[in-house]
Amino acid sequence: MSSTSAASGITFSNFTGIDFNAILNAETAAAQVPIATEQNKLVGVNTAISILGSISGDFTTLQNSLSTLNTSLTIPPMAATASANAPFVPSVTGSPMAGTSSVTVTRLAQAQSIASQGYASDSASIGDGTFSISVGGGAATPITIDSTNDTLDGLKDAINSASLGVTAQVVNTGAPGAPYRLVITANSTGTAAGFTVSSSLAGGTAPDFANTELGPMITSGVTGTSTPGVGGTCTGALSQSYQFSVVSGGTVGTDPLTINWTSDSGEKGTLSIPSNSGGPVAVADGLTLSLGNGTLNAGDSFSVTAFNPQLSAAQDATVQVGNQVVTSPTNSVTNAITGLNLQLTSVGTGSVTVSSDLTKQANNVAAFVQAYNQALGDIVYNTQALPQQTAPALAGDGGLRSMMFSLQNAMGGLNLSNLGISVDQQTGELVFNQSTFQQNMATQPGQVAQSITALNSVLSPLVSSATTPNTGLMATETASYNTQKTDIITKLTQMNNDLTTYTQQLQKEFASIQATVAGYQTTMDFLNALNSNNSSSSSSSSTGTSLTMSS
Repeated sequence: MSSTSAASGITFSNFTGIDFNAILNAETAAAQVPIATEQNKLVGVNTAISILGSISGDFTTLQNSLSTLNTSLTIPPMAATASANAPFVPSVTGSPMAGTSSVTVTRLAQAQSIASQGYASDSASIGDGTFSISVGGGAATPITIDSTNDTLDGLKDAINSASLGVTAQVVNTGAPGAPYRLVITANSTGTAAGFTVSSSLAGGTAPDFANTELGPMITSGVTGTSTPGVGGTCTGALSQSYQFSVVSGGTVGTDPLTINWTSDSGEKGTLSIPSNSGGPVAVADGLTLSLGNGTLNAGDSFSVTAFNPQLSAAQDATVQVGNQVVTSPTNSVTNAITGLNLQLTSVGTGSVTVSSDLTKQANNVAAFVQAYNQALGDIVYNTQALPQQTAPALAGDGGLRSMMFSLQNAMGGLNLSNLGISVDQQTGELVFNQSTFQQNMATQPGQVAQSITALNSVLSPLVSSATTPNTGLMATETASYNTQKTDIITKLTQMNNDLTTYTQQLQKEFASIQATVAGYQTTMDFLNALNSNNSSSSSSSSTGTSLTMSS
């Protein structure tokens, strides 16, 4: 029998090629549509809560401005003005009485400051031992000085590290030979911040804060053979150098000599030394000049520096107002005139005048106008829906719009002209004219006061009804939106949980289908292989119909 063609095969081709991920994504996307809707609602609610917070702040500012205006009726703002070239700057700190006072500043407060004698270097040895400081009459605090800090600079650091109410610094004065001085200054002015120092340092040159000392003689400009020296006890108040210049020279003790001298502060003089002079010659400020045997030539020069330890004494400021004298540890005096601070700048006499501060009062009215316009403007912007525009978050909020209309109606029943306020007919905003207000305050203060009283009595209850905690308009509306927010968040949580469960269920089902199909595929592969083997062993004369399966 001749061979015949095989029958059409049964195929499962591409069944396992189904894109289960695409199906899963499509199902998930469909389930996320209502979730996105709720999320948009949550964004809107959060925006509404934020805007309510801003408008609530507007009402608080408006309430504060009304309170300030009302307070000004019983405690009117005052201004303090000093006379020309007064030795102080006045400022209002309380409720001073109107009037003019004469003020005399006889002394400024200052901090105590002392300085050591001069040293050639800031690393000069001061010896080891103890350096003690007592502030304000209290117990002395010892500072240990040893090999780790026994220099001028080391002592400075040790004092500052002790934090005793003083500050130390090494100053380069530029004085010839010994320019470096240790300066200690109280951190506060006044006698109560004064301090004392003492030391038991040995093995070096201990700083001397008690005595006026003379630095080394600088004689590099002397070409003669005489050795000049300056002695005595300096009685001058300044730490300064004294410079000497030989005008006419000769032999000391034989020839008459002429020597000019000057000081850093501008003092000057001429010393005429007779030929028979044998002793020191007085210079100035308790200093004397001695000349050793030998010669001095014209043009020779030499100098010395006197170091006064007291740079400034601790003292309180002293101020006289009328016949009353007051003292202050600082130059900011608050106890001379009730309600005023006097910032002292120098000594001398001046006057201070206290009067009504019309500018500040006008600023109070301007602040009210600004707060009112801000509050109503924010309500309109966030509640009024305009054609062909996205509605604002609080569109149609009846409570806020009712409050706005109540405020506008209340303002319409008031006489605002006494306050320099008018209403812009185009925008509905209040407009303030400062010059009109100040003129009314000067000419008819009673009517201005009545208008402020009326304004406060009408608006304050309305604004309070909006700002009252828990029960006010802003609190109740915010609470309502917070409840909506909580509900939406709860709903979103449940929806997301449901979506997660549904997604996991689909993934499980698709995995099961995939496994089943994979099993079918294995069976088909086996049958096809078997069919192929049978076909190859059959002769061309075989009879019957063959079954072919293809995957």
